[in-house]
Amino acid sequence: MTVLEQAMIDAAADPRSAAWDVVWHESINQGDAVLGSERLLPWLADACAGFTIGEREKALVLGGLIAVDIVGEDREQYATEIAALRALTIENLAVGASDERMFVYMQQAVLGFDGDETWGRQLDLINDGEVGVECPSCEVEQLLSLDPTDSRIEPDLSVPLAARLHAEALTSGFPEVAATIGLLFGHCSCPECGAVFRVAERVAA
Repeated sequence: MTVLEQAMIDAAADPRSAAWDVVWHESINQGDAVLGSERLLPWLADACAGFTIGEREKALVLGGLIAVDIVGEDREQYATEIAALRALTIENLAVGASDERMFVYMQQAVLGFDGDETWGRQLDLINDGEVGVECPSCEVEQLLSLDPTDSRIEPDLSVPLAARLHAEALTSGFPEVAATIGLLFGHCSCPECGAVFRVAERVAA
């Protein structure tokens, strides 16, 4: 039996087990899914279905990070499991995340299950409180604050995804997350050349 196989047995038996850290380490490397980790999705779907809403948060986040890297025929093969995990994540969001950081991870997981290759990986920039971008005009790199009380970004919710995420955050009682979403999808001017650009577009680039 491999280290991962034993960890999966232990993790499925206890949502608080340290074995989840082993599963995470074996399947995710620097935020990207390890080749072949999509095979964990059926196991994750079964495990999460047996956990309570509060117990399955970490497992759902893991599922989202794995799912976002699945494309083509593999996504079709695991469509049932992806849909099941997405539904559980939506249920968690509706009931409420354990804290605002986990709420963002839950939102990111949904986008991962949806196959959003940008925000299924990078929505958690909200938790970092800052974002590094390059000016599209002069190519100067700059670090922008995502702190609603101290940012030169002008908030913008005109993009449908931004409006949806913002509304979810307000409904769930996380106004600071909602404000930060507006900044992440907002626009600002380059201090070097004055060019105005959308932050989200530079993240996606």
